[in-house]
Amino acid sequence: MANKVIFSAISGQVLLQGQPVAGARIERSARWDDEQATDDTASGTDGRFSLPAITRKRGLLDGILASEPFIEQEILIQHGGKTAKAWVFRKRNYRDNGELDGRPIRMTCRLDSEPQSRGKVFGVCELD
Repeated sequence: MANKVIFSAISGQVLLQGQPVAGARIERSARWDDEQATDDTASGTDGRFSLPAITRKRGLLDGILASEPFIEQEILIQHGGKTAKAWVFRKRNYRDNGELDGRPIRMTCRLDSEPQSRGKVFGVCELD
């Protein structure tokens, strides 16, 4: 029985005025049912970052009871005393890479851009 994927693995790069940003704090959170999960990392000297998938074990009733999950996902980027909304998404499945219909989450985050809707995702990050 596969684990439930609450938030798939992500990778990306943080840029400011086209240049890599080292040391930006990437904070990821997910909320579903009565649970919440958070983790974070910092961008490297090349502005790149990655975080592994957030998973939970399937319960005995998960395969029996039909339900559609509703997972609120958010990624914030902290840099230079400012906070940018990088990713806001509502996931409705437990599949790995289910956010983007099977494609891995790879993004370029431009801290000097305004957050906007990009398909189903809102934020300053463009999907690669």
